Amino acid sequence: MRPNKIYEPPDPKVKEESDKAYANQLRYRSKIDSEWGFNRLLGLISPDTKTKMFRQIQLLAQAVGSGDYEKVKLNSEAMIRGFDVCVGEAKSQGFEELNPSIWVTNHPKTNVQIFIALNNEEMPRVMAMADAEKPSLYFSIKEIFSWVVKDHDLLDIKKRFGEHFDNVEIVERRPVTQEDVDNSLCDEII
Repeated sequence: MRPNKIYEPPDPKVKEESDKAYANQLRYRSKIDSEWGFNRLLGLISPDTKTKMFRQIQLLAQAVGSGDYEKVKLNSEAMIRGFDVCVGEAKSQGFEELNPSIWVTNHPKTNVQIFIALNNEEMPRVMAMADAEKPSLYFSIKEIFSWVVKDHDLLDIKKRFGEHFDNVEIVERRPVTQEDVDNSLCDEII
């Protein structure tokens, strides 16, 4: 009779290295998200690089799901290299990291990119970034807080004053220059 080897415990050293690599990848992804905005960064890179990055994300998820610690380690390390490639590509095109006083997120239903300025000084930059990285909206944090107390849908209010974002095709994104920031007309409640 053949021995039944359904489960074999992993080599503790391999598991430890895998766990460490995976944790490093998670920390690095968090750092990238705070500095660039993860979805924003993916929107600033070439379609080829984006496809490779999505493939790497998928490979890491498969490795984690299968419990293959060696593959988790290899794919975690590859994710970090992939983030570096994405950041390098965005920087080479003239894009910059987000200031800590600027938040970026995507609307959960429409996937429209939303920039939020946490102070008055960042409003011109946020406005210029939203204009350069369409489809995007921008808000000041004070504007959001003033609307939170009212019974209104923020996106509908903003859309009434901005352009219509359904079926928008992004043809090109460009980096924001200081001239774009200086030429922004602030029409927000600040």
